[in-house]
Amino acid sequence: MTITPVLLAFLLIFVRVLAVIGSAPVIGNAQIPAFFKIGLAFFIALLIDNTMTQTAIHTSMQGVTIGSFVALLVIEALTGLAIGLIASTAFAITQFAGELLDQQVGFSIATIISPGMTSPGGLLSNFYYLVFALWFLSVNGHYAILLALLQSFHIIPLGSATLYNGALSNTFLQALISFMIMGLQFAAPVLLALFLTNVSLAVASRAVPQMNVFVVGLPISLLIGLLFVAMFVPDAVNAMQGILNSMENALSQVLQGLGGVK
Repeated sequence: MTITPVLLAFLLIFVRVLAVIGSAPVIGNAQIPAFFKIGLAFFIALLIDNTMTQTAIHTSMQGVTIGSFVALLVIEALTGLAIGLIASTAFAITQFAGELLDQQVGFSIATIISPGMTSPGGLLSNFYYLVFALWFLSVNGHYAILLALLQSFHIIPLGSATLYNGALSNTFLQALISFMIMGLQFAAPVLLALFLTNVSLAVASRAVPQMNVFVVGLPISLLIGLLFVAMFVPDAVNAMQGILNSMENALSQVLQGLGGVK
């Protein structure tokens, strides 16, 4: 088989698409078969390859050697990983909020296998992840990731990603900070209720020294925590919409940074 510039360009496209799918939320979970991910990446790469002009392909593959082609494969893989990891970080917000609540409610001792991560997670952490994943798919949030993938080939030509960029690293840092703040805000109402509960128990233990606050406090904290989690589930939709908007902005900034746009 003759190795043509068209085939080399398709391999680069396939590697970028596969890196995005492998690191993206929901579809990149370990529970999804690897064969399905590879097949989906191959299908999307075919669609993208058909939209690229032959002139652009020949220009990007002109004078490519074996060594330089391997370097291009690494660049494309890192480009796809950067796009997928930003989207996955948005999902980590809900898990971060759930872990905070697990620590306060008392569920941190009971961990189960998380459907989104390879490591075990708390009960509320998994609950928030599943709720956000269902909402994310219901509002077609995965289209934002696919749109960012398609736009990346217009903003970042094959093999031309600017990985060593101060603006890119600053974008990741700012996205991480904003996502952590949103995670705290996501869990803040329940955390406040649990804090007031603990203060009330401390006052009650001073007023009634005979009361064993450790025996009484655990079921009360559990009851208050679950009650407020259930109460704020409808209001969590607004927070989830803010997370989705932040993810879309972060994806746009990452694409600009990888494309070398100041």
